[in-house]
Amino acid sequence: MREGIGSVFLYNIIILFVIIVFGLLSATISYYKAFKVNERILYIIDKFEGYNRPAIEEINQYLTSIGYTSHPDGQRLCPDEKDGGVLVTDRNASHLYCVYYFEDDRGNNEKDRLNGDREPIYYNYALVSYIYADLPIVGAFKLPIYTKGERIYNFSDDQRQGDRI
Repeated sequence: MREGIGSVFLYNIIILFVIIVFGLLSATISYYKAFKVNERILYIIDKFEGYNRPAIEEINQYLTSIGYTSHPDGQRLCPDEKDGGVLVTDRNASHLYCVYYFEDDRGNNEKDRLNGDREPIYYNYALVSYIYADLPIVGAFKLPIYTKGERIYNFSDDQRQGDRI
């Protein structure tokens, strides 16, 4: 009885360590992919100065090219409002993400927030993408990743989102 621990117990410890390390590594890679998707979509929205038809087309093309998750169960996960932002994502979008529109968020002083035409000077968007995992024993689950973009200056006369999409 010279061995302090048996070889079966030692193998179990090694297997558990490998499973934990690979689990953390895959979680990190999945989070990185979801954050990269958020940053790219916010870049596209900024490039087209809003969530409009050209932006939607380029977002869908990008998400298809990287193999981002489509709706696995066909239902939307997006609430209509989040942190004061209004949901502007198309209800029939093929991919699993939510875009929220925020009017000016610089403060409560209405004079500083509005130009002479009573339109907001700035607006911005926030995005929620999801880490989607379908594991054999645990099943499928989704974890939301929320990112708020930079402010965009309102160059147009009318920034209502319903008219632009």
